[in-house]
Amino acid sequence: MTSNTPPIEPDRIRAGNADRERVVQRLNDALAEGRLDVHELDERVAAAYAAKTLGELQPLLADLPPEPAGQWRLAEVPAVPPTPHHVSKPGQPRGKQARQVLRAHFRTWLAVVLINVVIWAVVCIGSREWIYFWPIWVAGPWGAVLLAQALTWRGGEDRRR
Repeated sequence: MTSNTPPIEPDRIRAGNADRERVVQRLNDALAEGRLDVHELDERVAAAYAAKTLGELQPLLADLPPEPAGQWRLAEVPAVPPTPHHVSKPGQPRGKQARQVLRAHFRTWLAVVLINVVIWAVVCIGSREWIYFWPIWVAGPWGAVLLAQALTWRGGEDRRR
């Protein structure tokens, strides 16, 4: 059985979402390579998402190389092996570094508390009357958090069993 319908030209084939996304990804790569500016990227991305056929997508990439420049490597440039290093959990410094962090936090707390106490004292002397000791509301909660950190610090040792 033969079909009387002529074959569809490749440029007239309907574009799918995957086709549009590939074009948009290549356009973003071209922006990162410096081949397009932001204005051009916006125009081409809008045209890519509006495209109905593959023929409408092709002109958007016509003046760009087929693959990102990052994939073309010079043979004489040696790859640098990654340097081994310890990766600690975020927010959990280890060993000597942890002690230094705790000391820095304590010094900062002490400086802020002293500034508040001096301000309180100047206000008391200036007004010639005893004013409620409000710096306790700065020193207390922050100091309690620092104390809890210092008491729960394990010196960088992992004591899980």
